[in-house]
Amino acid sequence: MYNSFYAFLSDSKDKEINILKYLCEGFEIGPKINTMLTTSYVFSVINMKKRATSECHKLKGLLRFQEVGENIYYASVHPSTNIIEPLGQHFIKRIPYQNFIIHDKNRELCFLYHNQNYRIVNSHNLTIPVITDSERKYQELWKLFFQTISIKERTNPRCQMQFMPKKYWQDLIEK
Repeated sequence: MYNSFYAFLSDSKDKEINILKYLCEGFEIGPKINTMLTTSYVFSVINMKKRATSECHKLKGLLRFQEVGENIYYASVHPSTNIIEPLGQHFIKRIPYQNFIIHDKNRELCFLYHNQNYRIVNSHNLTIPVITDSERKYQELWKLFFQTISIKERTNPRCQMQFMPKKYWQDLIEK
């Protein structure tokens, strides 16, 4: 059991098969399937859900929108999981009258929200306009504020990485 458990965790190429088994069994058993964690495919699907939910929750607080046009905001993300739709749905509820683009650079997908409608499009041929002058000024002010409140003697990059993993730093204005 011990060896097969770790062999199963390292085998991520069977994602689709595990999801299919989970769905087929779930239609027969019902919600009780979520309690069957000793079954390898159930365990796999539950872990995939936890990873995606956790990453989506983190990015809801870390996403930084930048003004790229009049009433159009853009944010880029590099998530490990495909969470662009739940992330976009969250921001539709938060800012329903704001037009925005969330760009998943790992998967080349964009969540476009405009005039109460959204769609997810492939971003291969999508060009993102540069940020506006007022946005550039706000970013400079934000960086100045961030530098001003930081205490150089108390800077602890390891602690920062514990609360905000380094993979998210590339999309932050202050880094």
